[in-house]
Amino acid sequence: MVSLAFLAAEQQRRDEQFDMRRRNTQVLEAIGVTAAVSVAQNDIAALDTLVAHVFERTRGGELEKLTVVDGDGRVLADDAPERFGEIETDAFARSAIAADEPVWKREGNKLRIGVPAKSGLRWATVLAQYSLDQVNAQVERTRAQWLGFALALYAVVAMILYLGIERLVARPLKALQVAVRKMGEGSLNTRAPPLRGLEMRELSEMMNKMAATLQAERDNLEKSVADRTRELQEANARLERLAVTDGLTGVYNHRRFQEGLAAELLRSTRTGRPVSVLMADVDLFKKVNDAMGHPAGDELLRRLAQVLNSALRGTDLLARYGGEEFAALLPETSKTVAGQVAERMRAAVEAELNVDGRWTQKITISVGVATYPDDGKTGEQALIAADEALYVAKHQGRNRVVISRAVA
Repeated sequence: MVSLAFLAAEQQRRDEQFDMRRRNTQVLEAIGVTAAVSVAQNDIAALDTLVAHVFERTRGGELEKLTVVDGDGRVLADDAPERFGEIETDAFARSAIAADEPVWKREGNKLRIGVPAKSGLRWATVLAQYSLDQVNAQVERTRAQWLGFALALYAVVAMILYLGIERLVARPLKALQVAVRKMGEGSLNTRAPPLRGLEMRELSEMMNKMAATLQAERDNLEKSVADRTRELQEANARLERLAVTDGLTGVYNHRRFQEGLAAELLRSTRTGRPVSVLMADVDLFKKVNDAMGHPAGDELLRRLAQVLNSALRGTDLLARYGGEEFAALLPETSKTVAGQVAERMRAAVEAELNVDGRWTQKITISVGVATYPDDGKTGEQALIAADEALYVAKHQGRNRVVISRAVA
């Protein structure tokens, strides 16, 4: 029975630590979304405020340390502000930066957790250190309770033996001990068999009720954790979709395009491969709105987004840049290939949006093409080059593709 107490305490220790790790990982993932937005916007002040707020709210609790680092291990925010700009050389921190999923490690009486900070893309890593003192204290209290229960059970058994009824209870007690041992090992669906005698029957019923209660509590806890985790994941997914999706057309929005462009420019700089951008605009869109009304114009934009998206690769990114203007990001694509993609988009629009006579005019688009680094040393310059090429296409008569000339 004493071993049962220790087994139960150790099982609770594992369960408490697992629950603590999972709960705090979920909290850090939620913090990571906000941190990623601050890093993406280069708003270090907001990041410092976030870290200070979280650390202050949990002061005196489990959280002992909270740090946000970039991909090179440089400290962007820390509960100790003077650490800003330091490089994390700790092995766990480096492994968390390299990992694509949350990681954790127990070091003595400390629990360390590292979580990627993502908002569409990964922008940083959130590192936290927690104290296990409260968990261990709870386990010790439970251990004492189980020891008290075990000692009380021993006293009952000794009294029964003292009264000379060992023969009547020895075999039932053995069966009861087997059931209790299985319960202590975590098999809470085990039940003690019916026993003869009022006292033994009450004891087995008490053990069965206790096991049923513990099993129900564990099942409820697991269900609650699973439900909360699912709700949090669904909420985060909805928030992320809303943050990067255009509500009318269903394609990405201007913000997501800028994030993707920044990431691809970094990749292009690192690999030396070009990245192309397309700027497409509906020709004479205002006439559609004036003749058919804004609901018809909205429907045209939705159908146009579907046609444009179908002409792109799975690795490309299409966004509504503003009004009737769409932008496409083509990673690792030369200017020649980008021009071919743009022509495919233009032809698809002309072929697919004019077959049913739905509109009061022929629907066409004009497209400007530019490539980084040929058309500028920054993403803004490449966008300006693509926009200027789009303007030329409009000036030359619309319904055409114009490729920007490389700058010197």
